[in-house]
Amino acid sequence: MKIFSVNTLLSLGFGLIVFVFFAFFYRFHLNYQEQYQLFLFSADYFLKFMEKPGGFSDYVGNFFTQFSFYSWVGASIIAVSLTLLQRAVWLISRKSGANSLFYPITFIPSLLYWGLLCDENYLFGGVMVMLLVAVSVCIYTLIDSIPARISFVVLSIPVLYWLAGGAFLVLPIFAFVSEILKRQVKWTYLAIFALVVAILSVALPVISKTYFLQYPLRQVWIGANFFRFPVNLPFNVGVIALLIIFIPFTLRFLSGQVKTQKTTILLGLQWLVLLSGGVFFISSAADMAKEEVMAYDFNVRMRKWSRVIALADKKSPASPLSVTCLNLALAKEGLLAERMFSYYQNGVGGLLPDFTRDYTIPMITGEVYYHLGFVNTAQRYAFEAMEALPDYQKSVRAVMRLAETNLINGNYAVAEKYLSLLQKTFYYRAWANNALQTMKDENLIAQHPEWGWLRQCRSKEDFLFSEGEKDMMLGVLFRQNQENRLAYEYLMAYTLLNKDLKHFLQYFPLGESLNYRAIPKSYQEALIYVWVNTNNDPTKDIPYPVSNATKQRLQAFQRSAGATQPNGFSDSYWHYFYFRK
Repeated sequence: MKIFSVNTLLSLGFGLIVFVFFAFFYRFHLNYQEQYQLFLFSADYFLKFMEKPGGFSDYVGNFFTQFSFYSWVGASIIAVSLTLLQRAVWLISRKSGANSLFYPITFIPSLLYWGLLCDENYLFGGVMVMLLVAVSVCIYTLIDSIPARISFVVLSIPVLYWLAGGAFLVLPIFAFVSEILKRQVKWTYLAIFALVVAILSVALPVISKTYFLQYPLRQVWIGANFFRFPVNLPFNVGVIALLIIFIPFTLRFLSGQVKTQKTTILLGLQWLVLLSGGVFFISSAADMAKEEVMAYDFNVRMRKWSRVIALADKKSPASPLSVTCLNLALAKEGLLAERMFSYYQNGVGGLLPDFTRDYTIPMITGEVYYHLGFVNTAQRYAFEAMEALPDYQKSVRAVMRLAETNLINGNYAVAEKYLSLLQKTFYYRAWANNALQTMKDENLIAQHPEWGWLRQCRSKEDFLFSEGEKDMMLGVLFRQNQENRLAYEYLMAYTLLNKDLKHFLQYFPLGESLNYRAIPKSYQEALIYVWVNTNNDPTKDIPYPVSNATKQRLQAFQRSAGATQPNGFSDSYWHYFYFRK
């Protein structure tokens, strides 16, 4: 007795490949999805989704997305879901008369949705929609009685519309074509059936908009949120939905045409096309550049500074946001002044990016301002990022930051409001409970390694935030707490990246309170460069403790300055000063 057929093993193999891809190669896209929603275990949250068509699919999609906090869990959910979708398409095809010879073709809808999920703006609720309509079609194919089949379809339309949105049409269209091919129902009854379906398809969205919902008719008809930007029509998802109808009937036709002596060649050809096409499609759909930025961002969010630096050591970051994350990690590890020019630097934009009305950049930039001590600025960035979300979700990451900033500022009533939301989540409940307990005792806040320190070094004075005077704001922040090494090193890095050596020399003495054992490498390189190029008396010694190795290295750099890109100096400030635009 066979426990698993070959086809079942092939489906399990497909699921395993999907799992490996999302768990090991595309894991940070899953973490990215998780942070931009706030799933609450509350009746109000559930009812908010159920008051609109397709809301149930969105709710279930969000429920599963929260588990992507651990990428291997999210990868498992995606793998199981896409495998179930493939098995549902096969069941429908088999009940429609398809030969198992064409089993590979039933992977196409799942493969296409796998590609869609490589785009961070496609939401997991769309997969739930496809599963719902596929299962409903499966149920239809399992019913033998004609009246029962027709009744099931008609009664399912309003239910499926409210659960899955406009994708409900997959069921009646499939049923109509299926009944035509079976020739068991008179044309008169089929015409009545088609008329009833048409009336319901038009009436349901119109009634919903007129009496229940204040949405555009197009959105009411589509229902579920397949895409993060609601104004975008989900054409790609529509194609996959149509394939659930098209594939079973196509395979039924092909099964009647196949010649038994060519089955092995035909099966091998299908697998060859599916595998080669699948590899090409997924590799084209996957955006590994974004995956890199998301990896940096996630590790910064988790305070895994050494992992951020390890990523840069493995491959130097090229995108501005990755550089921003790296510079913060270097600063938190006390290595910014020593090693920042060992990596690619794209100017001050990679240190403190300008504010952008977006939901991604302010979240990353806000991390920098938070750890520097610009608590109010970090709070504003978190709020702006959450309000910029195009699908009107709340961001669990932003809510956590808003709770932290208000707690640090002593706005306990506001902090409690955000923490009460996090208490209704799965992964963040314990953190919220601990924060609420800490908030009740000022001594606990003072002793907290992060909140206590930020309360000490945060800006105590109100000032207007100016994108063009970030160095001035960093200077004010450092003067208010001259133990804030992060603020000082960001101030110095700002001048170096801006190639503003005049202000570098002006701000350099401020660091005396930090008691460096030795002047950091990038500072030494800037100091000796300025001294050599501004002092005309060769008998004078530089009034800074610059090492002999640095002096000799500058001389070597000057001797090779005629080269387009002098070798051996790419990790120096001089190389950045001359060759980075």
